[in-house]
Amino acid sequence: GLSDENIRYQIITFLIAGHETTSGLLAFTLNHLLKHPAVMTRARAEVDRVFGHDLSTQPTLRDVAGLAYIRQILNEALRLHPTAPAMQLTPFEDTVIGGKYKVGKGYPILALTTRLHRDAKVWGENAHLFNPENFAPAREKDRPPHSFKPFGNGQRACIGSQFALQESTLVIGMMLQRFNLVDHTNYQLRIKETLTFKPDNFFLQVRKRSEADREEVLEAADHQFDQ
Repeated sequence: GLSDENIRYQIITFLIAGHETTSGLLAFTLNHLLKHPAVMTRARAEVDRVFGHDLSTQPTLRDVAGLAYIRQILNEALRLHPTAPAMQLTPFEDTVIGGKYKVGKGYPILALTTRLHRDAKVWGENAHLFNPENFAPAREKDRPPHSFKPFGNGQRACIGSQFALQESTLVIGMMLQRFNLVDHTNYQLRIKETLTFKPDNFFLQVRKRSEADREEVLEAADHQFDQ
């Protein structure tokens, strides 16, 4: 077992490493939802179907797992704007990458996830555009396995990745269940770089949803699918 001192250190690590990356992901995701009304409508309809209208009912783990489209939206936000924009890799032995790039043992290589996630050979000519369908099950199945690395790679990958995604899915779901989001400043994305990437000076307004609004959302979503 771990000593009390070590446990305290681990808790501090989780708090520091997890809060800024996750809050950045949530901010990027909310900005994309505001700028893509059709995606917002479909997301709210999914939340209404899965979470229901009773705000006093606590979502279960199964409910969170049922927000498949919300997870696609989060993954797409991570693709375009990974909050940890790079990772460093080091070869154990002298090697050749791609048949032509010689790299010596122990030589550090910085892999830019912001470039990896926009590779047109993998993501298509519109790789720079926000499209949650990039993470539809059929597309994920056919994609090269190392083309999406928002949480790092291998044994050094983020230990909290699944917790962060569960947490983010729950937060987005509960926000959309309760509020309409309003882009009251017509915000234009600017990236702020500190320890991580995040939107700079991003604000939005929220307005409590009505039952009439919920019915309109479901009708609008059904109309989208019919088309």
